[in-house]
Amino acid sequence: MIKKKNIKKLGLALACASAISLSVGIQNSIAEAEVASGGIITSDFDLKLSGFAHFQAGYRHQSNLAPTEKIVSANRDSFAFYNDAAFVVDGSKAFNDINYGAKIVLVPTAKKKGAPNVNGSHIFIESPLGKVELGSPIGAGCNMFVDGFSIIAGTGDDWSRYASTELEHMKQSSETAGKTINGFTFDNEGNQYAPSFVTFAEFYLDSKLTTTLDNRKFSSEPSRAISYYTPKFEFNDSSAVQIGITYIPDSGNTGADNPSTLSSGKNTININSDGTEAFEVNTSVKDAFSGGVLFDHNFADGIDVQIGLTGEYGNSAGSIKRVSSDASLNDKEFKLSDLKSYNIGAIFNYGNFSVAGSYGSLGKSLTSPEFHKTGRDTNYYTGAVAHKYGPFTTSLSYFKTYAYKNTLDSIALGTSFKAAPGLKPYVEVATFSLNGKPEFLPDLRKKKTRGAAVIAGLKLSL
Repeated sequence: MIKKKNIKKLGLALACASAISLSVGIQNSIAEAEVASGGIITSDFDLKLSGFAHFQAGYRHQSNLAPTEKIVSANRDSFAFYNDAAFVVDGSKAFNDINYGAKIVLVPTAKKKGAPNVNGSHIFIESPLGKVELGSPIGAGCNMFVDGFSIIAGTGDDWSRYASTELEHMKQSSETAGKTINGFTFDNEGNQYAPSFVTFAEFYLDSKLTTTLDNRKFSSEPSRAISYYTPKFEFNDSSAVQIGITYIPDSGNTGADNPSTLSSGKNTININSDGTEAFEVNTSVKDAFSGGVLFDHNFADGIDVQIGLTGEYGNSAGSIKRVSSDASLNDKEFKLSDLKSYNIGAIFNYGNFSVAGSYGSLGKSLTSPEFHKTGRDTNYYTGAVAHKYGPFTTSLSYFKTYAYKNTLDSIALGTSFKAAPGLKPYVEVATFSLNGKPEFLPDLRKKKTRGAAVIAGLKLSL
């Protein structure tokens, strides 16, 4: 009879032998591939390489800036450069009626950002029944999002990269210094928290609830998820509908650290410069869903419309807690409202003209009356008209938002030129106006700042 201890040894020996055999087999296969391809290793998968590189220069002029607030880059007033890039490998293989593979997004040295199709590494399985994406942080609500910026020639909202929304003028530091207002006692520096503004059409799960770890400053990944997209259901030769749904078990799991580490949603709002008055906020959600429905209809050659309805829902898993030098104010945590948001948008194309617009609402998502005293609702409008003439595209867009009764208006005029395949320079001029006050100080008067930005850039699509 063979002893249990000997069985373990035999199993270990067989495992080692199998590993050595597998390693030798892989090495032999690689060597054969190198010989067969003249030193170039080929793959059994169909590989598609794509990506983009983007360079931008921006100039900004803005009112009510303090001397230290005029800088746009670390040592330069009013003017700055910016660039971002992404490189994507799509590998797929067909097996019977199933197409499977992976999308791998490589992080370049420039800041990774851009459209959903150049973000979110994941494995996918596609069949006549639809497509499943495993691990993609870019959910259906983001992938199927339609708004006015979908047709513009420039960027529409990149002015906010150069503008400042956290002015001392907006914080009203001088008006609050050394005073007690609405139960908040300010030090000699005055209020340190600026009003909140929505500067682009956004959802929580793809833009707000992203990695916020101190040891992962470069990462801006949303939470891990699993998504399903139906095939496009065609009613006739001119109409089609597609539905997508994403499940996010925990928004705090962004993949930037161990799953048990809360890697997003944490934020400390300092009211005083020394931290004696502050709020600790955790906007995490669990069992969240992001979904969308896209409807396409073609009226005639060159005349078509696309309508998209997207939304998010999630159970609040966090809270907001006051931190004060007055210990009696620190014994309560206030639960935040659940996540509920939606966006409806449409694009109408008629020959060389396009018109697009949307309305979106974040509602009272992840807010609390203990902090958001000026109001709790957030919503926005987008609108744009664009015209194509040969290689040129010109667009005019408008954007308006309300966040806790703080308002933002922006108008952008942009033009782009297709200089060569994949190469597109553009120029844009945008004006903006912000009007608001800190949302926990309802008795203060609103303050305003206005400005304009000129942006020139070059996009290279691979």
